[in-house]
Amino acid sequence: MMKRRALAFILAAGFVVGSYATDARVAVMGRQGTPWFYRDEVSVFNNPADMSLYPNMMYGSFGFISPDDQSESFRYLNILPEDPHFGGMLSYRFSDEENGPMISFGAFMNRRDYMVDKLLAAGGTLTNDPVVGTRPNLLDPVGKIDLMVGYDLGNGLAIGAGVYTAFQNEKLNDVVLNQTDFFKGSLGINWNIEQGLDLEASVNGGVTTAKYTPSGASEPVVISDGDYFVRGDVRFFSAVPAINGSFVPQVSLEFLNLNDTKVIDLNGGVGINMNIDRGFFWAGIQGVYTQTDASGLAADQSIGARLSFGVERNIMWDWFLIRVGGQKEVRHVSVGDGTTSNWTENPSSNGFDNDLVGLGFGINIDNRLRIDFVASEDLPYTFTNLISGAQHHLFNRVSATYRF
Repeated sequence: MMKRRALAFILAAGFVVGSYATDARVAVMGRQGTPWFYRDEVSVFNNPADMSLYPNMMYGSFGFISPDDQSESFRYLNILPEDPHFGGMLSYRFSDEENGPMISFGAFMNRRDYMVDKLLAAGGTLTNDPVVGTRPNLLDPVGKIDLMVGYDLGNGLAIGAGVYTAFQNEKLNDVVLNQTDFFKGSLGINWNIEQGLDLEASVNGGVTTAKYTPSGASEPVVISDGDYFVRGDVRFFSAVPAINGSFVPQVSLEFLNLNDTKVIDLNGGVGINMNIDRGFFWAGIQGVYTQTDASGLAADQSIGARLSFGVERNIMWDWFLIRVGGQKEVRHVSVGDGTTSNWTENPSSNGFDNDLVGLGFGINIDNRLRIDFVASEDLPYTFTNLISGAQHHLFNRVSATYRF
């Protein structure tokens, strides 16, 4: 029964993880953690070669404010954001030519990689604490650091490599009670094959160790013991002048090994992105498939589709933008030998980044300083609290970039 519960967390991870790995713009523009069909700064965390697209940039985020799921007595407490992070990318061009060879270095502190959330989800959660509420069994790791380097050859080809670490180890008399270790490496290319056709490809892989000791137990529960994961992503950007944008096919495959459990995640689809009057629009459709195979148990499977979109536009002033985005994901889930099955979908309104629709705002000063906000979903209903009644947060994510 315990193993079945853990498998349910892993299957559900396809819906709930990744919400802490995004900046505010991506959190609205499609309600996903990955910009599958358009380019954004967060692409560098999967493909460090994309640093060639964003030279000399600083980035910071206040983090994410989780929706309050406590009782009414807790509902209007001031909630501090989770997982703030900051960093930047510094580039040096070896010649005066605009497209000459260039080297870039990047470092980011405290960014929460989406695979960390997958690992914590696989460990399961405790729900019997009325104050803390739902929390992971596994310890949250510290030392979350990204380091990356990229080189643009100046001939249309850019390459990059990166590492990410997150770790925690709790011992008593040299005996490990709780441990959560995560180490990841990334390799990628960004290649302008010909005029109007770009290829982006990357491989991410790493090792995990995760265990926890329940209260009163003498031995830890092992979720992962030096196990590994690997992910590959490929996408093409093919220019389409008729729509002033690009046609983008993509495919992503991920394999995760956790002790005696193996998880395969596959998605692939097509999308478009286009420049519109004073703004930008994208849309895409993907097929999604997840298989969870535990030793001695029949594999759990889910298959379905995801439709998503995002649009942003300057309103009234050139420096002020408004954004709207959404996604709908529907899957058919079969458990074990297939005798039990059901349909699932992404949440419609739970307040997290992966639900149905999002609203955001942006401030863009000379395309150098950009500050982005994600509006809380109850903003239209709680705005009057600014004048009277209990105070409530109006935004749940704020991030900023500065290019120099």
